[in-house]
Amino acid sequence: MNSSEYHVHSYCIRTNCSNGHIHFMNGITGPPVFTGPSHVHYYEGTTSFDYGHVHCYGCCTGPSIPCPGGGHIHCMNGCTTFDRCHSHSYGAPTGREESSRLFKK
Repeated sequence: MNSSEYHVHSYCIRTNCSNGHIHFMNGITGPPVFTGPSHVHYYEGTTSFDYGHVHCYGCCTGPSIPCPGGGHIHCMNGCTTFDRCHSHSYGAPTGREESSRLFKK
């Protein structure tokens, strides 16, 4: 991949169970941020509204992981904000990359 290949990743993640419930996180990462031979993506958002509240989240993916048959994914790991006396952790892969006209040079 070179710096002219802009792309994003979709994600749909279920948080861990904390305080008796879970939340869902879904969205699209930002464009690639190149770090030597690999790259990462920043992401942020708000969880699903469950049990009368939401949590915010945001972080940076891990480096790219090649997939059999082509393409790549990234690991997403982190913790939501602390709201209503609890937070949720999460960990899951992104979807495979998707080209985006928004980010093409």
